[in-house]
Amino acid sequence: MAKLGHEIEYLLARGGGALARRLSPASADRFAVGLGDTVHALWKKRRDIAYENLTKALGKELSDALIRAAVKRVFENMARSLVEVSRFPAVGRERARAMIEGNGIEHVEEARRRGKGCIVITAHFGNWELFGNWISLMGHPIDLLVGVQHNEKVHHLLNGYRRSLGAETIEATVAARGILRSLKQNRVVGIAGDQHSHTGLALEFFGRTAIAARGPALFAVKADAPLLPYLMRRERYDRHVVMAGEPIYPPHSGDVDRDVDDMTIAVHRFYEKIIRQYPDQWMWTHRRWKAAEAREKGSNFST
Repeated sequence: MAKLGHEIEYLLARGGGALARRLSPASADRFAVGLGDTVHALWKKRRDIAYENLTKALGKELSDALIRAAVKRVFENMARSLVEVSRFPAVGRERARAMIEGNGIEHVEEARRRGKGCIVITAHFGNWELFGNWISLMGHPIDLLVGVQHNEKVHHLLNGYRRSLGAETIEATVAARGILRSLKQNRVVGIAGDQHSHTGLALEFFGRTAIAARGPALFAVKADAPLLPYLMRRERYDRHVVMAGEPIYPPHSGDVDRDVDDMTIAVHRFYEKIIRQYPDQWMWTHRRWKAAEAREKGSNFST
C-alpha cells in the first residue's frame, strides 16, 4: 500500500507540475493561491501550529485578526513557492534572474576570492528554493543541502527542478563529507538553517527557547569560510527581493565552541529581524519551539 501511495503521490506531483508549466505566470500564481487556501482550510493541525507559533511570537504586536490573516498567507506562500519550483524548467535561467532583485552578491564574490568557499545560510522564507538558485544565476557554483524525501521519485523530481536553474545538491545523509568537499573546491554551499534541531544550541528566538543546529557554523569554522545570511522576500508572483545580512566570519577566538555558538546566534538574530518585518513569508507551520513547548508542559526535554 505504501508503494502504491508513493506512486499516486508522484503522479500527482508530476501532473501538477506539468499543469503549472502550461499556465501563464499570473494564472499559475492564482492557481497556487487557491491551492494554498484549500490546504489552509483542510489541514487543521498545521494551521493550528502556525497560529500558536505566531501568537506566542508576535501576539503583543499583532491583533488576532492580523495573525489569522498572516497564517492564511503563510499557506499561500508555501503553495506559491511549490508551484514556482515546478515551473523552473519552463522559466529558464534568463527569466528567473530577471525576477529577482536585491544586493549582497558581493559577499559571495569576496568570500570566493579568499579561495575557501562560503556557506550561504537562509530560512524557509519567501521562495527559498529560488533564492538558492539565485547564487547560480549570478554566476557562482552552489550545492544546496537537501533532505531526502520518503518518496524516492518525488525526491528526484524536486532535484531535477532545482538543477534546471543551475544548482547542484548535497543530500543530508552525506552532509559532512559533501559540504567540506564543496568548500575545499571553493564552491558555495546553501543551507536553510531555521528548523528545530534535536541536538544543538539552546537560544532565544522570538522570546522563547529554541534549539538551533550548530552544524552550519561548525562547518564554517572548520573550513575557515564565512556564513553569509540571506533571506529573499516575495513581492508578487514575478518579483522577489534578496535581503543580505552582514557576513559572519569565524572569530578565531581560540574557543571553537564559543565561536560556533556566537555565529549561530548571529544568524538567528538576522532571521528574527527580517521575519518580524514580513511574518507571513516564514514557514510558521513547523514546530520550531519544541524545547519551549516541553518546558511549558512541565515535561523533560533533552537537546
